[in-house]
Amino acid sequence: MEKVFSKIVIITIALLTLLTVSGCKTSKPATKPSYKNTSTKLPAGISDLKGDEKRLVDEALTWLGTPYKYGGQDYSGTDCSGLTMKVYLKALGVAIPRNSGEQQKFCKSIHRNSLNAGDLVFFCTGKDKKRVSHVGLYIGGGQFVHASTRKGVIISDMSERYYTSTYHSSGQVKRNGLKPAKNMPEQAKPEKKKKTAPAPQPKKLETEPLRFDLDEVIEEKIDSIYSSFLD
Repeated sequence: MEKVFSKIVIITIALLTLLTVSGCKTSKPATKPSYKNTSTKLPAGISDLKGDEKRLVDEALTWLGTPYKYGGQDYSGTDCSGLTMKVYLKALGVAIPRNSGEQQKFCKSIHRNSLNAGDLVFFCTGKDKKRVSHVGLYIGGGQFVHASTRKGVIISDMSERYYTSTYHSSGQVKRNGLKPAKNMPEQAKPEKKKKTAPAPQPKKLETEPLRFDLDEVIEEKIDSIYSSFLD
């Protein structure tokens, strides 16, 4: 009788434990992370921003603390180009390409000294030092928001040695659309040629071999490899 009673007690305790554990589990949607504890001081003039610049920077700052996730583009995890794409979409309703290299081509090229808050900055962090593989959103004061593979979405300074050595270019997103080209003078118009079907070209692969360098910027090199798969 005692053995039966003991088994009943053990089963009862097990059921209560199971119910307690299962009751603690909740399914939560992706929410904005807290960035109050960011160690980077925000630019002094950030509170004076207005219009599109303010909307872009305000949106970018809500992503601070978001973990890195290859192919991600929400608060549960994002990569570098997913971050900039969603910031522009949510802040201004402007759709830009998904890949960092395509984003660079999409932008109007500007000089580094002409950067304004909301512009994009591009870096070549992979084996090919001429190929864009990382992107961030400039917030002023030489700082930009971007997704690091190891630290997630953070603020970095463009004067840091790694970013000065891998910097590629800066670009401004065409927020109001492209202006129509002016009509060419009659004498400057090229002769019309009969259209012929172009010869098929082999598709260029962007994939780079994996490289694992054990140095202080390993997370950025891995990020460049990841971004090469996003077309």
